[in-house]
Amino acid sequence: MSRHARARSLVARLVLHFVLGAAIIMAGAGYSLYHALRMRLEANDVAEISGKAQLVGQLLGELAGPGALAGALDRIRDVPVGHPHLSIGVQASGRWLLELPPEVTSAAARLAYAQNEEIEASGRSWLLHRIRHAWKGPDPGLAEVVLAIETTDTRKLLREHAAVASLVAFLGTVASALLAWLVARRGLAPLAQVAARAEEVTARRLGARLDLEDAPREVHGLADSINRMLERLEESFAALEQFSADIAHELRTPLNNLLLQTQVTLSRPRAAAEYHDALHSNLEELERLQRMVVDMLFLARADRGMIELNVEEIELRPEIDSVAEYFEAAAAEKAQSIAVRGEGRLAADRLLVRRALTNLLSNAVRYSPRGATIEVEVRSEAEGCSVTVSNPGEAIAEGELRRLFVRFARRDSARGRDVEGAGLGLAIVDSIMKLLGGAVEAASRGDGVSFVLRFPVASPRRA
Repeated sequence: MSRHARARSLVARLVLHFVLGAAIIMAGAGYSLYHALRMRLEANDVAEISGKAQLVGQLLGELAGPGALAGALDRIRDVPVGHPHLSIGVQASGRWLLELPPEVTSAAARLAYAQNEEIEASGRSWLLHRIRHAWKGPDPGLAEVVLAIETTDTRKLLREHAAVASLVAFLGTVASALLAWLVARRGLAPLAQVAARAEEVTARRLGARLDLEDAPREVHGLADSINRMLERLEESFAALEQFSADIAHELRTPLNNLLLQTQVTLSRPRAAAEYHDALHSNLEELERLQRMVVDMLFLARADRGMIELNVEEIELRPEIDSVAEYFEAAAAEKAQSIAVRGEGRLAADRLLVRRALTNLLSNAVRYSPRGATIEVEVRSEAEGCSVTVSNPGEAIAEGELRRLFVRFARRDSARGRDVEGAGLGLAIVDSIMKLLGGAVEAASRGDGVSFVLRFPVASPRRA
């Protein structure tokens, strides 16, 4: 597995996030416990030294003056009894009556009165408190007392606690990583099963589906989406296969005609007029092939969104009258008539609108019976404009109506007759309406068929 793939591994991401969360929680908990222990120990030391300072102050207050200080030293020496870490120094008249360790004595001279201060001296830690007592009256004088609690063991205990807490946090993080990896691997196992089943799906086995019965609920959505995707792919492959078969069928007829006509023409010497007729017949088949290729290229470009729209304001009635006039000659051959009514205005691509109208009227003239009247009605609606092309004829079943807009689809009855067209006209109409942001609908009545072009108020895009 590549480094990039590992970096994007879902298991690795879950484990990393879990481990980061566990490490933050453990570090926070360890620091909180360490801080609470430190505050508690420091509070004990401060309470002890403050209490002893108050007691010494009371003893000094009971003395008449500095002269009585020497007789009270035994009582002052008894103050630290039961507190092995507490030391007391007494200074009067410039000399120490009770001495402290030298490193503490030198530091005590810099202390402010009635304040606690921590010092480091000779590798040992101390908490110091300095008080001053003054006598007035017949025996005036000053005395200074320094109380010192050695906190070396306390600091050592805190360091050991910090080391143990760090080790516990590290081991807990490692254990969390292993646990997270196991949980993630086990929890994501259904995804691996889905991936394995998906690997089994090929173009020949698009009918296979993922089993949802044993899948966890969290995977149901993914598996269901994949199943729906497979259904769409299966439909698309089926449509592609049908399209390939239809295009082969539609191309085979003109190609066979061209081949047969050419073989017959070249089978023996012929007059110039016969060659001319053969070439004219071949030209008709080539023109049919050209129209089919042009229509297929248009559909391919429309499907890929490669057709730019030249949007402009269009009056529908003149455009429909122009298209209807073009088909009047073909309609007159079958004694048909085209009736247009209604007005409408929209913003769209003029050429695409004319092409859609041309395909619908071409179909109407082609499939309407002799003497029929083809009706074209334009309506202005709140949602836009609509154009309805209706022509009498045979009723079409609902299932066949839906197939009319499929490429190369023609009515079954039309396949048995000599009817021009490759079955791409309505498919092109459908693609045009989608490009214009509209839709085409088909409906069959007992006496005929209607096609409705529904145009939106505004075109979806401009060139």
